[in-house]
Amino acid sequence: MFRPHGRVEGVGMRRLQSVAGRVVLVAAMMAGLSACESGARQDPLPIVGSSNDIVFADVPVYTDRTVDESIVGSLELTDYAVGLYRTGLLSTLQRNGPFTVFAPPNAPLEQQQHDAYGQLLAPANAPLLKRLLAYTIVPGSYSEQRLRTMIAHQHGPVALTTLDGRDVLTFSVEPGTGQLLLQDPQGRTNRIWLSNVPQSNGVLYVTQSLLSPGVRLAADIGASPAAAGQLTYVPGDFSTGVGARR
Repeated sequence: MFRPHGRVEGVGMRRLQSVAGRVVLVAAMMAGLSACESGARQDPLPIVGSSNDIVFADVPVYTDRTVDESIVGSLELTDYAVGLYRTGLLSTLQRNGPFTVFAPPNAPLEQQQHDAYGQLLAPANAPLLKRLLAYTIVPGSYSEQRLRTMIAHQHGPVALTTLDGRDVLTFSVEPGTGQLLLQDPQGRTNRIWLSNVPQSNGVLYVTQSLLSPGVRLAADIGASPAAAGQLTYVPGDFSTGVGARR
């Protein structure tokens, strides 16, 4: 069974400092979002327990709220929320949509930061990060049942265009297990951790890993282990301890 984890070996007290930095950044994001009036339909008087909710990683996800609020409110999606905020995609998810989001948890995003020698969040790489995260968002509302019905009618995999507009995400049902699988252009697959959570402006899934729309992080970023030692750590970055001075 897949178990959530957001730690990277060997970080220790520096990891705690990074978590604190990310919590501060997410708090600032929540304050900023509260100042923006979302056009998406939502409960104007939310009361805990008054609407259908799902507990994910010990945090309730309310189905009458917009997908951006659910992402920002989840500790297991902190890195994803930070990435969306830095690329402007978080404000996109405030709109009516609808959007179907396949959100990666902390661990795979931190691994991507590791693979990019700590440079994934550098300002110069914002277009690459935006394309990577846009690949996790599909315009439209696709419940698990709808996806399975489409696959059955197609008698095989179904490809949907992601938010970036250039890349497709492919869906299929795994023979034997019957699980819903996601696949990228390189043939890599991704499984679902949390499935089919309705939101007021779409559907939220949480995946077990992160797929790529065809970018090779280390090669496309032009990073190298030598260059990694020159980086300066900024609180709120994906915390891996790689290529960052603490």
